[in-house]
Amino acid sequence: MVQFSLQVDGKYKVTGFHEGHNHILASPSSMLFMKENRKMTSIQKTFVVKAARLKMGPVIAFRGWKELSGGYSNVGATETDFKNFVRDMKQYIGLSDAHMLVDNFTQKKETCSTFYLNFEVDEKQCRSGLFLADTISRKNYALFGDMLSIDSTFHTKKYNMVFVPFAAVDQHKRCITVGAGLLSHESIEAYTWRFKAFLDEMGGCAPKAIITDQCPSMKPAIEEVFPDTSHRLCMWHIMKKLREKVDAYLWQDEDFKKRLNACVWNNHCEPDEFEEACANIMIYYDLVDHPWFSSLYEIKEDWVPAYFREIFMAGIMRVTSRSESENSFFDRFLTPHATLVEFWMSFESAMDAQRHKQSKLNSENKRSTSPLKTPVQLEKHA
Repeated sequence: MVQFSLQVDGKYKVTGFHEGHNHILASPSSMLFMKENRKMTSIQKTFVVKAARLKMGPVIAFRGWKELSGGYSNVGATETDFKNFVRDMKQYIGLSDAHMLVDNFTQKKETCSTFYLNFEVDEKQCRSGLFLADTISRKNYALFGDMLSIDSTFHTKKYNMVFVPFAAVDQHKRCITVGAGLLSHESIEAYTWRFKAFLDEMGGCAPKAIITDQCPSMKPAIEEVFPDTSHRLCMWHIMKKLREKVDAYLWQDEDFKKRLNACVWNNHCEPDEFEEACANIMIYYDLVDHPWFSSLYEIKEDWVPAYFREIFMAGIMRVTSRSESENSFFDRFLTPHATLVEFWMSFESAMDAQRHKQSKLNSENKRSTSPLKTPVQLEKHA
């Protein structure tokens, strides 16, 4: 194929290609869309991969590159080329997704002896699960690991795997992730393996308290691996189900929600005070025989703060938005339909953002002074 140009009316050129007996003419504005003139550069491909870590698809990446380069004519490729590159990349990763992920983590472990990796895979994908934690995660657990929150509500739809992060609360009252992994199924054996991996990674130091959602497989696994650890259920996950469990007319009753929240979220009432208030609510709103309310009342010692006020919970149980904030944080980075390689690339971006925020708050604390409550010189000196 030979490229040539023709002068038309002495004003502009028409470029064409000669192939055998065929002649294809194209105006300058059409040259951008001809296959022979379209090619993604290595920098553009890297940009698309990096954009995927921030949940930016190929279309958004193409538009972003267009703005950075100054116009469509400067991109050198089309939106379709960007989408085709992502398609081809997913097909390439799909052939050995789990093995590529493990190989990447194995290389990290070779360069960093404190990087912890535990996994079980078959010839296709992760069969039992994968768990990892790096040096910073181990340090944060040593400092703030008395209380842990374990959330198993995020699923990867591509392989139907469960993403399970371990979160603690730092000195800024913010959640920090001290370990994470994937499980192919939510069984007692799978969680037992994962908790043992976590305990091994943390030098056998178990947390004093653990809060989880209502996953039935977690409770026996925690009792086996962490026999001396207090286990409680997350109030936010329980109360989040209120809308779908009660009738529509009751959900719209603001007085009902106010009375229930005042009863459940009261950190200062005694067990008998809670039982009296809860019984009055169930009788008044005809919920005595309601299956969901009855089942929650039977396990009230596992989730109502009135029954374990003496246990240090680091604010996780008593702050309504704690779990909601953590779920929202990971949702900003993680894509359920991504491959395992893409999923963990996005997870690393999430960890970078989380730790950058923690470093920023640490710096601000060092440069600031706490407000004084009294004019006493002793307080200022302290």
